[in-house]
Amino acid sequence: MRSEKRTFVDKMSFPLLMFLLVLLGGCTMVAGLMTGNGFRSHGDEQPMVNELPSLDYDTPLFLTQWDSINFNLPDPSQYHPRYTVADSIIDYAMRFLRVPYVPAGKGPNKFDCSGFTSYIFRRFGYELDATAIGQLRNGWMVIDDPADLRRGDLVFYGGRKKTNTIGHVAIVVDNDWVHNRFTFIHATVKLGVTVSTSTETYYAKRYITACRILPDS
Repeated sequence: MRSEKRTFVDKMSFPLLMFLLVLLGGCTMVAGLMTGNGFRSHGDEQPMVNELPSLDYDTPLFLTQWDSINFNLPDPSQYHPRYTVADSIIDYAMRFLRVPYVPAGKGPNKFDCSGFTSYIFRRFGYELDATAIGQLRNGWMVIDDPADLRRGDLVFYGGRKKTNTIGHVAIVVDNDWVHNRFTFIHATVKLGVTVSTSTETYYAKRYITACRILPDS
């Protein structure tokens, strides 16, 4: 004999059952659209777009400053695009402060005066002679008036014994026209690579001349 018991589902009419199924499916869809911070609409899912490369206006200016030399730097990224070649030479030279003086030292862990200047300039594509007097001949312009000196110029001094004969060379760091003096970086016997001022007694009485290696900008 067939059982008279019927389940709750059996007792529901077919239309009512379909309605409940649709309602349940709709709730599931709504729950699926909910994210951690609330609802997410279809419009929030934007497609990925290919970004255009940004234009670097500094790069062309930077490159034009180097067009007359061999671009052969140990690490070009360390130089700011707005630097001139002279600025970068001084910045690089400053990294060797206190490196000791050794006769005929060519770097990078020991220098004599002309070995220091030739080592620094070589990193920027300029080959200088091995001697101070030879480096004066490397310049394309002799500078008679110290007031005309610029950063990166070479200045020449008499030696310790023969003060009237070129025996020392240095790189101009800055020129203070107001106080009629300039500073320069060079390799010295006692202090190694250091920065000095033209008004110091020892150098003031030994200054001979200067020259320009870098092109006019």
